[in-house]
Amino acid sequence: MTLSQDEIIDRCGKAKPQDLVAHIPYGKSILKLSDGIAVEFGYGVTEYEAHGQDKAYQILDHDIVRVPKVYDFFQDGQGRGYLAMDFMEGQTQDSYKDHSQLKALFRILDHFAIQTSEKPGSFGGGPSRALLFGESDPPTFDTIDKIERWYNMRHLVPGATLSFQKSELVLCHLDLFPRNILWHPDQPPCVLDWSSAGYYPRIFEACSQLIRERLEQSGGVLQIPIPECES
Repeated sequence: MTLSQDEIIDRCGKAKPQDLVAHIPYGKSILKLSDGIAVEFGYGVTEYEAHGQDKAYQILDHDIVRVPKVYDFFQDGQGRGYLAMDFMEGQTQDSYKDHSQLKALFRILDHFAIQTSEKPGSFGGGPSRALLFGESDPPTFDTIDKIERWYNMRHLVPGATLSFQKSELVLCHLDLFPRNILWHPDQPPCVLDWSSAGYYPRIFEACSQLIRERLEQSGGVLQIPIPECES
């Protein structure tokens, strides 16, 4: 099935809550358009997210982690974004106790850790959008020094400083929670929502889990060993 952008906008505009595959925080919803295609839409869907998801699809090993292929991104006249992509089969789970699932998640994190960059910042370009960087006025980073200055200006302990100079910059998802992971028999996990992903010190992945746990009062995906940072 091939739909024009106007037809997709019309389908999304007429969709009722029961028609949606998911409603995601921060102004996003997902509608299944056909057996193989879905669209994520809303004011929170950006071109940067589309670029990031496409990049993840291109560089990651699909035998380790599935990522929906991106087909199109556009905006309507009201500024709502529309990201057309593969519809991925699978179910989310609230928690993980099965050893094979934990092993699969650790394998994904190890795979992320070998995706490195000389410069920090958002995976899809533009500002860094994640709870680690606040919920308004997202910063843009292109050096470790800028990350350090941003955090040290906001440090609550007088005189304390953080240093990430010795930290390798690796791919961090920063929203790796159960709602963003689909499980399907005999297939690797599928990771969704790449809007917060970027190249950062690996400890940021662990910190994002701690922040989400406290805000949502729900458990994170898993405990990630936290390396030491200079302070």
